[in-house]
Amino acid sequence: MDANAVRHILVVEDNEPYRRLITRMLEDASFRVTGAADFAAAMAVLDGDEEIDLLLTDIGMPPGTPHGFSIASVAQRRRQQLKLLYMTGAYDPKEFALFTEDAIVLRKPFTAADLVKAIEQALR
Repeated sequence: MDANAVRHILVVEDNEPYRRLITRMLEDASFRVTGAADFAAAMAVLDGDEEIDLLLTDIGMPPGTPHGFSIASVAQRRRQQLKLLYMTGAYDPKEFALFTEDAIVLRKPFTAADLVKAIEQALR
C-alpha cells in the first residue's frame, strides 16, 4: 500500500458513545473508519469488498458474545494481511498471553495521540 494512502480502520467497540469518540479521533487524524458494535457487524464488513488495513477491537465484549481476541482470530483467517490492535480498560496484560504473545494493547482511557501512535506501531 502507498505510504501516503489513507488507511482504513475497522473499529469494533460495543459501547456506542466510545465507538463514536474513537471514530472521531481517527477521522481527525485522517484515517478512514468503519465502526462495528459486535462480532456479526465486524464480520459483515470483512466479508465485503472494502480494503481494511487494521482491526481495532475492544477485548471485553458483552457476556455471551465473542471477545476481542476471538474477533481478531476469525478476522485474520478471513483477511490474512489484516493488522491488529486491541484496546481494553479492564483486562490485565498477563491475561493476553493466553490468546496471543505479541498483541499490541492500548489501555483505556487513552488520548488521540496515544491511539495514533499505537496504530502506527501496529501498521508497521
